[in-house]
Amino acid sequence: MRLTKYGHSCLLVEEGPARVLLDPGVLSDGFEELENLTAVLFTHQHADHLDRERLRGLLDRNPGVRVVSDEGSAGPLAEAGAEIEVVHDGDELDVGGVGVLVAGRDHAVIHPDIPVVPNVGYLVGGRLFHPGDAFTVPGRPIEVLAVPAGAPWLKVSEPIDYLRRVRPKVAVPIHEQVLSTAGKSIHYRQLEQLGAGGGTTLRVMDDGRPVEL
Repeated sequence: MRLTKYGHSCLLVEEGPARVLLDPGVLSDGFEELENLTAVLFTHQHADHLDRERLRGLLDRNPGVRVVSDEGSAGPLAEAGAEIEVVHDGDELDVGGVGVLVAGRDHAVIHPDIPVVPNVGYLVGGRLFHPGDAFTVPGRPIEVLAVPAGAPWLKVSEPIDYLRRVRPKVAVPIHEQVLSTAGKSIHYRQLEQLGAGGGTTLRVMDDGRPVEL
């Protein structure tokens, strides 16, 4: 599996012939030039995970690409001209010969006064799990976990405990663009020291370079 991070929560997963892009949002950069994509997967409707302005160009560059999303993202995606396949917790897909399991239902609570939107996570190729904005435990061993590092809806103890529950071999921090440079350093250090024990390696991929996992 080849993994590239385009900032924040946007990941490109390449497994065999499949090229799967997850959560291209407004805080991510570089994904808009990608071609030969097999599918684009969206976890939820928030703009930092779904950039409607740049999506149209991405679709034009990738005719026939499969677009998969939660219920809440379907409207914004349709407005951007996409044909959407809506998925729910427990669904299983074949994306270019790579299995994708859908897990999760709801976004993490930001504040009781803010409505909770749908949020799904994706287990790609049985190896990498992207939870979106939630701490969904997929219920099976996970090799690579995209772990949220900072957000209005979390405190650092939560991703630490998430790593301890899931116990992946590799943890890739995501959702970092809401943190300052100093904040990222602090949160990454806490994740590595407190959450990435027991055989988990923290792999920071903020430089945009592809990594073979």
